[in-house]
Amino acid sequence: MIRRARPADRAALVALMTESNGYEAPAARAMIAAFVARWTFGESDEVWLDEADGAVMGFHQLIPHGGAVRELDLFFTANAAQGRGVGRRLFGHMAQRARALGATAVIISSNPEAANFYRRMGAVDVGVSPPVDEITWERPKLRLELA
Repeated sequence: MIRRARPADRAALVALMTESNGYEAPAARAMIAAFVARWTFGESDEVWLDEADGAVMGFHQLIPHGGAVRELDLFFTANAAQGRGVGRRLFGHMAQRARALGATAVIISSNPEAANFYRRMGAVDVGVSPPVDEITWERPKLRLELA
């Protein structure tokens, strides 16, 4: 079941991020630890989670990017849920929410490990996001057109 995340869900979402197998390298692990220490969201933020039997299977967060474009700021699938359709379901929900918010496209600065997933979902490469703050590596930048 996909539902809007509540601030009370923060601990579960932080655990999912910090345990992600997409951030196993020491620099990546340090980056995600620094990020989650300051990450917060409110009731009205576009943070949505997929839950099964009380466990968070994954989540996404959309943020404004300018004009009729949204940015997929966060997208995580629990390690144990990968390969079971959770990511595809969440990605479809994310695109649906972006459309409902009036977006015509979604920008994604991807973890290099996840870029092929986004390509399979229909996003195309449009450049590279440079290092910023704790992220010391370039990231593929993709764009999903919302028809």
